[in-house]
Amino acid sequence: MRTKTTLLRIGTLGAMLVGVVHLLVPDRLLAIAGWGYDRLLAVDFDPRDDATTRVRLVGVLFLLAGAVLARVAASQ
Repeated sequence: MRTKTTLLRIGTLGAMLVGVVHLLVPDRLLAIAGWGYDRLLAVDFDPRDDATTRVRLVGVLFLLAGAVLARVAASQ
């Protein structure tokens, strides 16, 4: 069984990685979401004009969450 610190470090790495991906390739993530909506849900996916900015904002939030997890892991 993994320790709490190990799980926090894995969570930190995951959140940071997902945050960077959201910041670097938001258009690709929107394209993947469109594909998923089309194939799995059989509905049209029509992102708004500011969708790229929102995806990047989510990336920033993931990075902040990763920073919080890193700080909690360091204090364990």
